[in-house]
Amino acid sequence: MAYARFCSFMLSLVASTAALGQEFPDPNPVPQADGTNLWYVGNNTQYPVLQDVLGVVSDGDEVVVRGGLYVESLTIDNVEITLRPFVTSDGDVANYEQVTFLNPTEGFNNDNGWAINMRGSRGTYVGRPRQFTELSNGLDVITRIQPRDQVTYEAIGELVNLTSILQAEFSNGTAIFRIQSRTLDDVAIVSDSGTGTFNGCLITSMGGSGGGMIITGPNNQTSFVDCELKELYGTGNPHDQVYDLPVNVVTISGDSTCRPTFHEVDIHSNDAAQYGIVFQVGSDTVWSHCDIYGNDARAADGTLMAEAGRSTWHDCLFATNQSGRGTIYWDAEGSVPTDEIRFFDSCFISNETVTNLYGGVAWVDHTSRVGEQPQLMFSGCGFVQNNELDYPNPTDPEDSTLETEAEYAIFTPYFPEHRIGLDNAGYCGVPGQVLDQGSLFGDLNNDGLIDLMDLDLVMNLLGTCDTDIDRDGVIDFNDLVQVLSQYGSSCP
Repeated sequence: MAYARFCSFMLSLVASTAALGQEFPDPNPVPQADGTNLWYVGNNTQYPVLQDVLGVVSDGDEVVVRGGLYVESLTIDNVEITLRPFVTSDGDVANYEQVTFLNPTEGFNNDNGWAINMRGSRGTYVGRPRQFTELSNGLDVITRIQPRDQVTYEAIGELVNLTSILQAEFSNGTAIFRIQSRTLDDVAIVSDSGTGTFNGCLITSMGGSGGGMIITGPNNQTSFVDCELKELYGTGNPHDQVYDLPVNVVTISGDSTCRPTFHEVDIHSNDAAQYGIVFQVGSDTVWSHCDIYGNDARAADGTLMAEAGRSTWHDCLFATNQSGRGTIYWDAEGSVPTDEIRFFDSCFISNETVTNLYGGVAWVDHTSRVGEQPQLMFSGCGFVQNNELDYPNPTDPEDSTLETEAEYAIFTPYFPEHRIGLDNAGYCGVPGQVLDQGSLFGDLNNDGLIDLMDLDLVMNLLGTCDTDIDRDGVIDFNDLVQVLSQYGSSCP
């Protein structure tokens, strides 16, 4: 079937190719040693319409997009393909060409409401390719890319590793692909039961008018890695083309088999209306090393809003967000007792709610489970100045002020109010420059000084994730240096 489609497609392009005189690269597609093909597509190639090529590629093929703006509504349902930008070089440094996907509002597919829609697509990578390439002979080799001349397609230098290729520099950030929404009720990405990976993508909008992504459907295993979502506006209005789900920065909706994952995803400088910045209905999500900061969701109940479902957060940061009732707001009614929202080694810093008192960290509504086992958990987390309150850590039975602050910062109907794993604390090892508040890096106990008390904290917690001061995932001498380098300083 794929061969028949390929033949039909090739015949239809012969006349146009000859008329335009586009001879490079020759041949195109380029046969590879493992039996797959490499396709050069996009501007100034024989195949300017990307969707036409996606309709004929075979499993395992690589689609290389030339630099430029593509106003198409792409549907990717291919298995084990790679969609990446063209790589060129100045002889010393290899770099990706700038490629932007923008959802169309006019033309033959203007009603779709997305720039890219992933459906299924097991093993498919959009953006940065997979670290290892599995060959048909059973061998695994490190993925390397051959930089080529932008005009002649001749090889420039040797094969280069993925880590050596510079990301493209766009007007609002660096990335491998920029994927943009265009109007208020559209999104940049839809994943409908997707099982592929988006790696190294900048997800934004044109002039702040548009949503980020909608993730839905059974058996959804889409993975987002090293992506950034910024300057988006979540109206909460229904996206008519996708099950009437609301348009937000991130919308996730499905049953327990809808399980997208997020690793090193930054979500910042966004605005949202009724459904917050991240809106999850049902589903089961996992987030690791993600930073969510500087978002305005005062018109919504929370920056992160959830209805039933479950989620797990590892080494994540919530900072300087503005919300209605709680930075984390969970309507847990309809969940089962084993559904939980769990935070491990995560930090909450300087978040605010409209009341400037309640819910600086979290607010849970769950009428049918009043006084029951808590379904909200914090383990090894830090809480600093959320609604100007630090994490309660009562040491004296007569000290009721901190107990009261606990009810303000984290409010739930459970008893106890939340589960505690590793001890939580009133400090975070998070760089001050992330928060743009001028705080010093080594002030672990948030007392305004970097002194013996901070040094003692590092030594006492040695070997735990609390001592990963620079948040690089490794607890080593550099973490101790971060405190020692500013020893004796005062915080502004």
